[in-house]
Amino acid sequence: MKQITGILLIGLIIVLAVIPCSARDFMVEFIAENYKETPIPYSNTPQIYHSIQVNTHTGPKLLILAGEDLIYRTWLRQYIAENNRFIAQVADTENDQFVASRTYEMDVTQLHPVGNDNWASLFPADAAAELTEPIVGTRHVLVIDTNEIRSSLIADVISATGFTPMIFRSGTQAVEMFRSQPEKFKMIIANHKAPGIETEAFVKQVLKIDCQVPILVETGYRDPKTRQRYQDLFAGAGSVVLTPMVLKNLQKNIQGMINDESNEQETSMDNPQAAL
Repeated sequence: MKQITGILLIGLIIVLAVIPCSARDFMVEFIAENYKETPIPYSNTPQIYHSIQVNTHTGPKLLILAGEDLIYRTWLRQYIAENNRFIAQVADTENDQFVASRTYEMDVTQLHPVGNDNWASLFPADAAAELTEPIVGTRHVLVIDTNEIRSSLIADVISATGFTPMIFRSGTQAVEMFRSQPEKFKMIIANHKAPGIETEAFVKQVLKIDCQVPILVETGYRDPKTRQRYQDLFAGAGSVVLTPMVLKNLQKNIQGMINDESNEQETSMDNPQAAL
């Protein structure tokens, strides 16, 4: 009997060992929120500090919310303004740390409404557009690049050419901005390594919104396979231009790719003699 019990116990241990890691849901009660935005030079995306004080069955905690999903974060802030209870999803491997910690850092997307599988079920499909503030003017160039030094140089060139740069670190955020107000952008500049969405998927989504918007895609000198793939994918898209290095001849590329009829119209309206 003891031998059989031992075999069953060993079998149970083996089964538990091969069960894949899952997550546990903790019910939390909202107490207070601390939200700060710090502007970043040449960027449309601010640096954000976001924390929430909550009560749990293991005591009070401060949840520091990380992550790049600004739309999700906005939804969360709207939700907790009207609901004081929600779910914190914690990986099983971090359960003990979550229970023992007074301060716990987690991705903002690990928080969920009570009784809903995801945030999208609470909001209309065009919620991203509703959450986007109107852009002033129509002479913007949208840039997707994670490198701060390079994007700063790109912004300088764009400004020197007479346009307004809008820098995004995430392709997902950039495409939502473009989808909401495509008429405000003269051109798009994308680095092929931008996170959030594959560049080819980003370009395809943008072209579905506006098939004529000029798009300059940096492929990188050391990645000929990427360049060839993009050439094959966008061979029929006349507005897509590939470049190994975006800063090389950037001012010339901007001037050559943007159809700047609106600038001529604005100039003639501001200074009628200039049109004579």
